[in-house]
Formats: sequence, C-alpha cells, structure tokens
Amino acid sequence: MIRMNHRGLLAFVLLVLAFSCDRRGSLESRQREVPSFTVDMTLIKDLSTGKNQVDAYLERDGAAYSEAIITVGDVIVPVIGGGLYFVESAGFPLPSGLNIIKFESPQDDYTASVSIQIPGNFGITNVSPSYNSNADNVFLEWSASSGASNYLLAVATLDYVNDGTTPLRTILFASTSQYVVPDTTFENFAGDPVPGVYYIYLIAYNEGFGPYSGIKFPVPEGLPEKLISDPVGTIRFGTVAALDSIIVPF
Repeated sequence: MIRMNHRGLLAFVLLVLAFSCDRRGSLESRQREVPSFTVDMTLIKDLSTGKNQVDAYLERDGAAYSEAIITVGDVIVPVIGGGLYFVESAGFPLPSGLNIIKFESPQDDYTASVSIQIPGNFGITNVSPSYNSNADNVFLEWSASSGASNYLLAVATLDYVNDGTTPLRTILFASTSQYVVPDTTFENFAGDPVPGVYYIYLIAYNEGFGPYSGIKFPVPEGLPEKLISDPVGTIRFGTVAALDSIIVPF
C-alpha cells in the first residue's frame, strides 16, 4: 500500500487541479476560436439610374458563405446564394457621407464593422458642343462632389468593341472641374470620324473604386481599393453622375 504524508497528498491534489484547469482552459480556447472571413465588396450610388447597388462576395474559412448578415446602415443586403449578396434598387438607402457596413455570423458569435465615406451628389453642367457636327474637341464641366479625392471620366460608345473607337478613360484630381475631350475620341484607328452617341461617364470616389455589375465602359488599370482587415478583403465605392452624351451625326 502506498502511503503519503500530508505534504505529499497536498502536492498531489494541487497537481491534479492544475492539470484539470489547463485542460479546461484549452477546451475553452478551442471553443472560442473564430473562423476567418474574407470579403470583396462594391457599393455604387448611381445618380444616372436613381438606383443604389451593393454587391458582395463573402467567404468563411476559404469557402463561400451565405449564412452571414450584411447590413449597410440599418438595411440588410439580400442574400443571393453561393456567398453572394446583392441589391440594386432605388429604395436601398446609400446616403452621401458616412456609411457603416456591418458583417455578422450569428452561429460564430462574430460581428465586425467598416466605415466608408460615399462622395456627395454632383453632376455634369456643360457639354460644348453636345452636337459635335465636325467631330471636334469637346469641353466638359461639372459641379464638385464633396468627399471625393478623384474623378474617373470615361467617354465611349456602347459599341466601342466593334466600331473602331477607343474609349477615353482618365483619372482626375478632385480639384478638377473641367476637361477637354480630344477629337481623336470620335475617330477610328484610321483617323476617320465615327458617327454615333458617345456617352459621358463621370464617377467620384475616394479610397477605392473599380468595375461593378452593369458597368458600360472599361476602367483604367491601377485603380485603388480600400483594404480592410476584419473581415479581410477589399471594398470599392463611388458616386456616378447623371449620364450625359455627345452626338457625332451621320
């Protein structure tokens, strides 16, 4: 029979308690592990269509995840499935200024939020000449968008892929409110004028912008994206001015 004195017994009890605490602590830490979430998201305030658009793709531990709740302000972005969340509606609020985006996964007890600044309303105020009989240079002017750091200006036909024209695409500082569209925008590769309607796209952005669902023109390379850490990913957002056009007649 093993006999222990009081000191030995006390040491044994303390060792057992310490082991039990360590084991319980490790179990609790495993239970509290939070999955890794990643997101790719675009928000567009479109003054041309009057509709706001939110488009997000969310992953949980590297797999598409559709069980989250994504809200912009107090409004939930509808779930499409396959990790996609999308809305394009005149009734979806996306006000100029501060917007809070919240990501929640109730089953994981996960909540994170990101703030963005949507540029203010603005618009094209002068297109001269808008009826460009001689396919000359065209002068553009627009009002300022509060909160914008840059403008993306594009001028293109709807059929630029096939009609031989090359879309104008340029990035301008927020201090800029005028631009001269060169006459080469209205010509094909041979230098001949190409009749048609040339749409003017003007977008105000600050921290990041890029292609979005329904965009009608190619964007320049190297546009910035807002990088976020929780969830990990990128967000692009901007305000699109009401559409205008230049007509080169037949």
